[in-house]
Amino acid sequence: MTANCGLSSRNRIRMCTSRTLFSTARIGATIRGRAIRVIAVILWSATVVSNLPAQIGLLKQGAAKDPAATPVIVKTEADSPRASYENFARLGLEGEWDKAAAYLALSPEQVSRGAELARRLKLVLDQRLALVSASISSASSGDTTDGDFEHDRIGVIPGPSGLPEPVLMMRVNEGGLARWVFSGSTVGATDYWFSRLGAPWLRDRLPPTFMREGPLHVLLWQWIGLLIAVPFLFLLSIGISWLLRGVLGRIAARTETDWDDRLLQKLRGPFRLWIGAVAATPVLGILDLNTRMAGLLDSTARGLVLLALFWALLSVIRLAQDHLASAAWSHGQTQARTLVPLLGNFLRVTLAIFALLVALSQFGYPVTSLLAGLGIGGIAVALAGQKTVEHLFGSISLAADKAFRVGDFVRVGTLEGTVERIGLRSTSFRTHERTIVRVPNGKLAEERIETFGARDRIFFRVDLGVTYDTAPEVLTQIRAEIEQHLRKEPKIWPDQIQVHVIGFGDSAINLRVSAWFLTTEYPEFLEIRNNVLMEFMRIVARHGSSFAYPTRTVHHVMEGTAPVAGTNPVDVTTA
Repeated sequence: MTANCGLSSRNRIRMCTSRTLFSTARIGATIRGRAIRVIAVILWSATVVSNLPAQIGLLKQGAAKDPAATPVIVKTEADSPRASYENFARLGLEGEWDKAAAYLALSPEQVSRGAELARRLKLVLDQRLALVSASISSASSGDTTDGDFEHDRIGVIPGPSGLPEPVLMMRVNEGGLARWVFSGSTVGATDYWFSRLGAPWLRDRLPPTFMREGPLHVLLWQWIGLLIAVPFLFLLSIGISWLLRGVLGRIAARTETDWDDRLLQKLRGPFRLWIGAVAATPVLGILDLNTRMAGLLDSTARGLVLLALFWALLSVIRLAQDHLASAAWSHGQTQARTLVPLLGNFLRVTLAIFALLVALSQFGYPVTSLLAGLGIGGIAVALAGQKTVEHLFGSISLAADKAFRVGDFVRVGTLEGTVERIGLRSTSFRTHERTIVRVPNGKLAEERIETFGARDRIFFRVDLGVTYDTAPEVLTQIRAEIEQHLRKEPKIWPDQIQVHVIGFGDSAINLRVSAWFLTTEYPEFLEIRNNVLMEFMRIVARHGSSFAYPTRTVHHVMEGTAPVAGTNPVDVTTA
């Protein structure tokens, strides 16, 4: 039966770019550290949860050690296999081995050893089976699904042949009363099972005191072994890591590139953790721990192996991001400064999700069912997180359109500033006031974006107003000299220089000058414009003219008087 940097010179722009890259590196390191911690918590949580049922069983059994605790006795179906096992376990915890022997089917030759066999069987069950009483039938007839009405199998333990042998309980009738006891075959195999507990080659050389059970049904000598194994594994991982890094370091030193040297440095931590986790299984296997504790430590070792793997992948992603950002080709493709951090963040998030799914799968959780459930719950999640998804696709749209790069000075609506960081959700701008403004990428993708960093020259235009007493010949000379001066200026594009009279204003003759300055640096533009405007003043002054300022002459004529000579009655204003 089965049981931001503002508009600044080139040097200042470089300094700002350095600060931006440093900030991006620091943000990336923070994200990497957080991602490692998140993955560690995920794996640890999955380890604990996956072993929760077994630990609950241990707590239930441990509670029976308290004399004030109510004994776990099944009042209904008192003659069930579960009731007999719980009574046997309770009596063993209380040290009543003579009474516990009543739940063994003893032969006449074994009666005198009943208490000893009961104690040995209890220790074997604790060490070799992760039994939870709820897994045993609570019916008086036992589990009859296999057709055997006289026996109930509650577990299997390897026998002398190496094949699993069943641990059976059998139904007996004594004085018309039926009850369940451990079968004769199980009692007969108890001595062999007991002789194989706790590494016999070591157990036989230890004092009997070390064979006592401690917490979690782990023998005292096994607890001592665990305390020795932890620092041993730590030193072992450091030693092997040091040896391998020495060999690989010599190989990496012979290469022309330095990325392999940085890779070895980045992988030092993950590699140590991986060595310790892999070595834990054979080292701890020497202690021959009980099933529950061995399962817990094995799950923990698997979790640490996964953690080391994902930690190494995060380090490789970070190294690749730094390498691509500093590579020679990226200096000619400044858009890489934007795309590389964005791609790195995306890979980290994807890796964290994948780590979660792998962890759940490793610890027995139905990932397929979980993904199917997420398909239904994804509708609600999509509705609740539509803004987040909008901002994510906004960042992808900005990257694909190459709207701007990190370090560009842009105008977005009424906002002006230098792009400091482009994230998955928002973009940060450094304003003239040195404040940081963050705009969600979804909203940013819909705004009118003016990028000053993409221009190849800067447009210059100015209107000069000269007085009306300037003769046409003089005005022509002023215009010609201004154009000649501009064409001699090395920083002005000669193909687009325009100097023309555009109209007559209220108080001045307007002369418009327009040209392109061959510079993309705003401070340099300001200096060239200053020199040009000062020369315009000298040209106008050399020709005996001057700049006009708003004036108006009003002639007052009294009634009955003749107009002033030289004036037109139409122009006369009567006060």
